Amino acid sequence: MTKNRNLVNETIQQVENYIQQNELMIGDKLPIEKELAEIFGVGRSTLREAVKILVYSNVLEVKQGSGTFVKNGSIGEFSTTDLLRARSMIESQAIVLAAMYRTDKDMLRLKEVLFQRNRLLEAGNFSEYIEADLAFHQQIVAMSQNPFLIKWYNELLPDIKLHLSQQVLRMEDYQDNTSLHNTIYRALLEGKAEEAQAMVQKNIFTDEEDEIG
Repeated sequence: MTKNRNLVNETIQQVENYIQQNELMIGDKLPIEKELAEIFGVGRSTLREAVKILVYSNVLEVKQGSGTFVKNGSIGEFSTTDLLRARSMIESQAIVLAAMYRTDKDMLRLKEVLFQRNRLLEAGNFSEYIEADLAFHQQIVAMSQNPFLIKWYNELLPDIKLHLSQQVLRMEDYQDNTSLHNTIYRALLEGKAEEAQAMVQKNIFTDEEDEIG
């Protein structure tokens, strides 16, 4: 883990501790950016990165022109198990079709997104990493050329984004699965549908209690 990743993680923890220690409730406003940066002893760019992750995770909410506020953090009416199984159903089928219908242009685009994803994670740019990681999986689903799988996956994206953000938020437990994503890409490149499908399922259920039944 790089120094930048550690610093952002520490800042995330500091923000959460600040909320708890000051007994802030849902809807309460945090101090302005300059003041928070001084309190935590970090630069504004580091603080912004930490706040972005907390916003993605539903812990904070930024209101344009008003400030940053405490927000309730939960996926909603669906459980994590429901989300992961739905995601697995779509991605597992999509990647088999992607292996069949892939084009050189598709694979070049996927390689570019994968490179960006890996670079952002290593650099500790977590908010942009989350977007790039989702783009990688979204590209695979798009490669399936199945409009229904694409539609259903797009409907799941907001909840997948929230779940991934919450995983990153638990940084001490978060697994850097870059090698797994590289394996998914290579399996697709070589047309190994079964291997790619197995790796997708492993990625979705990494560090989760749920298993595919």
